[in-house]
Amino acid sequence: MANIDKLVQELSKKLKQKEEILLAKIEDPITKKIIKFSLKNNSTYYRARTLLTKEPETINWIRNFNKGSIFYDIGANVGVYSLFAAITSETKTFSFEPESNNFQILMENIVINNLNYLITPYPVGISDKIEMTKLNLSKFEIGASHHTVGNFALDHNTLERLDNKFSQGIFSTTLDSLWNKWALPKPEYIKIDVDGIEYKIVKESSKTLKSQELKSILIEINPKRSKDIEILEILKFYKFTYNEKQVNKTIRESGPHEGYAEYIFYKN
Repeated sequence: MANIDKLVQELSKKLKQKEEILLAKIEDPITKKIIKFSLKNNSTYYRARTLLTKEPETINWIRNFNKGSIFYDIGANVGVYSLFAAITSETKTFSFEPESNNFQILMENIVINNLNYLITPYPVGISDKIEMTKLNLSKFEIGASHHTVGNFALDHNTLERLDNKFSQGIFSTTLDSLWNKWALPKPEYIKIDVDGIEYKIVKESSKTLKSQELKSILIEINPKRSKDIEILEILKFYKFTYNEKQVNKTIRESGPHEGYAEYIFYKN
């Protein structure tokens, strides 16, 4: 009996240690506001550490949001840009992240920053259909990316079909339906970073792209992919333009995202 009691005490101690939240606190040099991040592993540490340096053009874009504006963060992961937008620009942010591990930390980050009044998270995938479908996971790990919505996994560079070990059932909907069917406020700013199916989202977003409220969209694009060329053509049709100098600053020169860049579109 004594051995069992000792084992229970040791287990209780370990569980208590595991429940403690390890935080990173990042100060925005412009607004001097503090953003807190829950650190669970190397991936979440990396995302917190590189918040201001990984995609500086994205950060500058968010800084220029109007206070109180509506921001859709599609592919929010653990919420680094949702948090930054809500804290520094006080935007009303709607964060969409279907992957269960990442959604848990997204929720935790919202809570520890006391942002329930500004950020509304949804464990929902955004694609070209309203359906129950699958999220194919690149790995089962907090902070991981390269997951794809649909019946099979895709290579995020070639968009070729892949075998995958992990999948998760999710509800997926379209960008138009978020406000046209589900009654969310129309977005003024949209970030789309979904590792390969951006073109599916854009091609089924005609009502959103025609909306008078929409001011700007940021999409991670690789012009070497034919489907991404379709994105450029669709947005051009709806009178969106981008600055080539801005894009050239963000092009990845090497690594798994070689050739990708953040394209920031504004409506004429």
